[in-house]
Amino acid sequence: MRPDRRTVLHALGAAALLGLGAGCARIPVDSGIDSRSLTGSSHPGAPYVRALPPADGATAQEVLAGFVQAGVGSEDDFAVARAYLTEEASAGWDPEARITIYSGSQELQVREESEGRLVLGLQAVAVVDARGVRSALAGPTPQELAVAVEEVEDQWRLSEVPDGIFLSEAAFETLYSPARLYFLDARERHLVPDHRWLPLRRGATAVLEGLAAGPVSFLEGAVGSQIPRGSGITEAEVESGADGTAQVEVPGVITGLAAEPRRLALSQLESSLRSLRSLSVVRLVQDGRELSLEEDGRVERALPGHRPIAAGPTGVISLADPGSADPPPQLVPDLAGQEIASPAIAPDGGLAAASSLDGAQVLIASTDGSVPLREAATGTGFVPPRIDGAGWVWTSVGSSAGALLALSGRGAEHDAKVDAPWLAGREVRALDIAADDTRMLVLSDEAGEGRLELCAVVRDAEGVPSALTEPILVRTFYADVRQVSWYDEGTVVVLGTDPGTGELRAQLQDLSGTIEPLPTPPPGTVRLTGSVVAETVWAADAEGNLRRTDGEGWRGVEVTGRDPGFY
Repeated sequence: MRPDRRTVLHALGAAALLGLGAGCARIPVDSGIDSRSLTGSSHPGAPYVRALPPADGATAQEVLAGFVQAGVGSEDDFAVARAYLTEEASAGWDPEARITIYSGSQELQVREESEGRLVLGLQAVAVVDARGVRSALAGPTPQELAVAVEEVEDQWRLSEVPDGIFLSEAAFETLYSPARLYFLDARERHLVPDHRWLPLRRGATAVLEGLAAGPVSFLEGAVGSQIPRGSGITEAEVESGADGTAQVEVPGVITGLAAEPRRLALSQLESSLRSLRSLSVVRLVQDGRELSLEEDGRVERALPGHRPIAAGPTGVISLADPGSADPPPQLVPDLAGQEIASPAIAPDGGLAAASSLDGAQVLIASTDGSVPLREAATGTGFVPPRIDGAGWVWTSVGSSAGALLALSGRGAEHDAKVDAPWLAGREVRALDIAADDTRMLVLSDEAGEGRLELCAVVRDAEGVPSALTEPILVRTFYADVRQVSWYDEGTVVVLGTDPGTGELRAQLQDLSGTIEPLPTPPPGTVRLTGSVVAETVWAADAEGNLRRTDGEGWRGVEVTGRDPGFY
């Protein structure tokens, strides 16, 4: 008996199969998602999408379609999906190896390739690896799933399938949540987020497993952790308290740590759990007693500054009160009489830096005179300097030799070149370091193609930088990215051009994959910067016109300035 090669399959809910007709097999994927809460071993309140087992007498095409759509049912180690497989295929299949997310606006296509072999075609939009790292594709990308089928007791079953599951966009966003696993910066002063997508059904357990397994590759060597590895770390029970707050029983391997490691580990755990949408309000408990970090002092998430600045006609000016009739205050006395560009001030308000107007010099000074004015770097075409909280000013010449400059606020004898071999031969256009002093955005040009990448700074315990890690690509979907900066710990402001129209566009892009368009930038905009704390985005053109928005259009200000920023 050969597979019926002319079957039309229709999806009902998440997985039910109805209807027959002529032509190439097509599976509509725009059906609604019906969910309910799970009980038992799954996390309380987690959604559930029903997967249907194979129908008696189903055709080979229906079995393939049912298997793909049964990926929504993760209970009992994907028992329903395994029912579509032969015993041998089930034993070798790893459903958690990856998730292929496919477009819900286009039908799935099934065709017979040869006797006993079928191919399912879909439009993939993203892939999630085994650790929960989501990689967006450039757009809906055709992919084919080749399988083998055979008869088992007069029923078609799949005897050969690739590892992983397939979820529509709607199903994935119902069953999984963006999360941030928090690790520690080199000086153990900040929490550094590691963006993942975790299954809501596993809640706290998935968070603990991720923390115990360590960070993703680009953060390795740049962050630390006080979460112990090994057995017992994932034994976290979640209950709902009388007030509806999720109570998480902290494993003994954490509560048994010495005071300082325990404080750091609990800070990591608490912030990581709260990043899940189902655990945004959470209480850590031990034997029913709340574990409070208020007395010991938790390690906080690092957020960007909220105080806006710009380069004025001369010096570094404050934009805190742009409607004032008085001239804006000068913030860096030693630069007050100089024409400068791209000003930056350290998060603590002390160390300051700027470029000369032609970009040929990088100047270092301070807001309080504690750091003498010095010409820290001289050359051609330095990218705008950025300052971290450890006292380093970051910049690069345009044409990179595979390193960035880290200029020290303590003096020229401490300046360093920080290795970044992957930048060799590229034109560096911009960089920005996150408030956690660890993650860095680098915008570069390679063979005429712009690349926005995220890497991390490797430092010693004193904060002295030594290298940049291998980066990951941040896909923006713009044809030409002109400028980027951090908006909060997980979102960046991007200025670029629309690939379809060539018009200037701006967006807030979350590193977990979501995008929020900003109002169309004013014509001639060359600099865009924002802060989630200030809830404002500033834009500037080359003529010194400054504008700002809270998301509802751009408003001009009376102050003239260039290159706005925050500290």
